[in-house]
Amino acid sequence: MKIIYTLYTVLTLAVSVSFAQTKPDEKVSIMLMGSTHFGQQQFYKQGPSMDLFSNSRQQEIADINKQLAKYKPDLILIETEPSEQHTVDSLYHLFKAGKLAFNQLDYGRAEQYQFGYNLARQIGLQNIYGADYSTSVSTRLFKDGKNLDRFVADMNAYSEFGRSVDQQFKDGKLSLKNYLLKFNSSEIYKLTYQMIYVNPVKVTNGSFGKVGGNIIDTSKVDKEHIGADYVSLFYSRELKIYSNILTVVKAQQAKRVLLIMGQRHASALSYIMANDDDFKLVPLSSYLK
Repeated sequence: MKIIYTLYTVLTLAVSVSFAQTKPDEKVSIMLMGSTHFGQQQFYKQGPSMDLFSNSRQQEIADINKQLAKYKPDLILIETEPSEQHTVDSLYHLFKAGKLAFNQLDYGRAEQYQFGYNLARQIGLQNIYGADYSTSVSTRLFKDGKNLDRFVADMNAYSEFGRSVDQQFKDGKLSLKNYLLKFNSSEIYKLTYQMIYVNPVKVTNGSFGKVGGNIIDTSKVDKEHIGADYVSLFYSRELKIYSNILTVVKAQQAKRVLLIMGQRHASALSYIMANDDDFKLVPLSSYLK
């Protein structure tokens, strides 16, 4: 019995050592910049102040990128799937060579170009990389269920918050920098995470409807725990994005990463990476002053 106990102790210590926390100087620093999709027509067509191609917004973008450059990222990741890397490479290399202007692209106002491509060229990175995993899932997926009214009310309040911030931006009450800082604050990350990855679990005994081309195998949906299935659909995408991030970081042996993605993804990834001892999260506010 004593021999077995000794062996168990040795094995426990061995496992503890193998899973010990990464030393601070070995951690990969990662800064998340969650963003509105500035390239979408429903955003920039609301008014001149919403258009990142305007002279005033371009000046703000230059100032933001100048401050982000001080972070000195050795890897920039954007919301594009790894399968589209050849397109990213082609566009970025044309841009670096001065043969591509963003106004030549339908989605040229998008954050991946205005911040990702611009910053990468500014600091001399040879490439930028995609880390997205795309799925067709809508926040309006619920058809019915117990506690659905409460979820809908919470989601409407969350959406109204987003609209109010957009309105402040449109009215010139928020600079582009402060707009980004607001959506990347720890408080708003928490609110986003609560609305999309926690609150839906409270919906039970329901079903999904078809929204915007969603393809859900209803035969595999647990109707009693419909809210948990709802969250799993969204969270599955975040975990796959996370896996893509890990793959690129390892392949490029990166130490200082800037990830530019939709705000919802940044929120979820901040919670995932906070529990990964290989990463050290760097708040956007550390460099955007």
